[in-house]
Amino acid sequence: MRIFLSKKTMFLISSMVFFTAALILLFLFNRHPTEKMQFPAERKRLSEIFATLDTANWKNKDTSLLLTNEAIRLSKKINDSDAFAMALYNQANILQGYDNNDSVLVTGNRALAITEKLHNDTLTAKIKNTIGNYYHSMDNYYLSMLYYSDVDKIADKLNDNHLKGLASDGLGLVYLSLNDYEKAIGYFTRADSAFRGSDKDEIRNIESSLLHLGGCYFNKNELSKASYYHEEALEIAKKLNDTDMMCRIFINLGLICQGQEDTANALKYFQQAICFSKQVDNRRMFATATYDLGRFYFYSGDSQLGQAEKYFNQSMSIFSEIGFRSAEMKTNMALSNVFLKKKHWEKAYDYYAKYVALNDSILNAETQKKISDYQWEIESQKKKYEQEILQNKYEIQKKRNLIFGVITVFVIITAIMISRNFRKSLKYQKLKNTYLQDKVETGERINILEKLRYQSEIEAKNKELTTTSIQVITKNDILTIIEELAEKSFQNDQMDKITYNNLKTILKENLNLDKDWEQFKKMFEQVHQDFFTNLKKICPELTENEIRLCAYIRINLQNKEIAKMLNVIPATVATTRYHIRKKLNLDKQTSLEDYIRKI
Repeated sequence: MRIFLSKKTMFLISSMVFFTAALILLFLFNRHPTEKMQFPAERKRLSEIFATLDTANWKNKDTSLLLTNEAIRLSKKINDSDAFAMALYNQANILQGYDNNDSVLVTGNRALAITEKLHNDTLTAKIKNTIGNYYHSMDNYYLSMLYYSDVDKIADKLNDNHLKGLASDGLGLVYLSLNDYEKAIGYFTRADSAFRGSDKDEIRNIESSLLHLGGCYFNKNELSKASYYHEEALEIAKKLNDTDMMCRIFINLGLICQGQEDTANALKYFQQAICFSKQVDNRRMFATATYDLGRFYFYSGDSQLGQAEKYFNQSMSIFSEIGFRSAEMKTNMALSNVFLKKKHWEKAYDYYAKYVALNDSILNAETQKKISDYQWEIESQKKKYEQEILQNKYEIQKKRNLIFGVITVFVIITAIMISRNFRKSLKYQKLKNTYLQDKVETGERINILEKLRYQSEIEAKNKELTTTSIQVITKNDILTIIEELAEKSFQNDQMDKITYNNLKTILKENLNLDKDWEQFKKMFEQVHQDFFTNLKKICPELTENEIRLCAYIRINLQNKEIAKMLNVIPATVATTRYHIRKKLNLDKQTSLEDYIRKI
């Protein structure tokens, strides 16, 4: 049946449609037309704060932190989400200088939740770079690489050289930490090129890239190149009057000169580092420079052992006071080596025992902290997604009410043309599908986070397992040296028989290879379940010693390290590997390491 409408009715309908559309556009796109005209004084002050923080937040951390607190207060007052996110981002960056890692993560995630909702890609990338730096400082290279990769993707999308430089520098740090110096050099070179091609003043970022390149070449023992890049970085640090960076460069140049056997310049650089760190009252940097000066004297000959002991004790006092336990652990090992050279066995053993205790404490604390951080991260993400779902439902309901009202008015005028029930049913189904889709996507995100948590826990346990093995090797080496020196001292009548027998008993108790193996086996089975069972099923002919060697191969120990763990010579390890290959019927093209990793 056809329905014919008069011109007057058609004009009325057209007018109502136009009027309704105008109302919708006004409601959706111009809700607060006067908002940006409000609070002119506060907005001006925020612009001044952000300009200051953008150029000099690293010069005076305390003052900069106060400025971020003021920016947070002002942005809340004027209800400006962009400014609030920017203030949180700056605060997270500054907190990194205080080694306050937990606060960096909390503040960074708060900022990230806001910028992702606002679709502010540039600030999102900067915040993700800061969170990547946090995870890198926590030795979580997998998660830090994920965040740096996200920054790299956004940089490519926006074609932003500044962001490309940040992402490349972060990825270079990850590969430097993993001792893959060639990849690290590639990323740092790319970062330097991106920073130099940026429209912004990137001189401090260029300085950082040059320092990292110098560090790579130092680790590769290419000391001339390392020296070149450090000298370039030093020139920039002097221009910026960046005293903290100058201290770090002087320490590295001292180590480079020491490697080049240029003792005069090495000593000069270490002393300059100590002098500058005193000027800026950076106790951690002062302790680091003092420690490296102690190492300089340690390697200068037995006549300088007194000086080495003096500087090691100075650095130990500061590291202990500020709670820098990993550095305190290294200093204990250094003092143990000093007393070994002095043939003061009891003191050498005491400092070594402190080293082992600190190492165990750090390992346990770090493992627990990482697990706690992962759990917190997952809970935080879950809450974030739940809030997003509630917000989406609220927005959907709001739009639904508006649409329903508009349709109601429109249906009164055009009831003969439109079926109201059909429209309501269609809109409802669409909203329902959107809600179900959001629910499914949220479940998938939570599953991904759970998988990341599990993978991170396995990586942490693998690292703990490798660290424990290396610790056992180091312990056995030192105890073997002490045993040989004690034997010589006793034979030369430098040690009485009672002391010798007591020391020999202690060494025998600590050189218990079976006990070391049982402890290692227990930890290994927690990480690689059913490895020994599967290996026995594949090849029942394997001996206990061959199974032990397979386990050490599984965690990537080298032949020399395995020989020390088994208390045999490397040639014996090579022979045992040959027997294992024969029993497993491996051809020449198949790597034993690859085969064992697949079990």
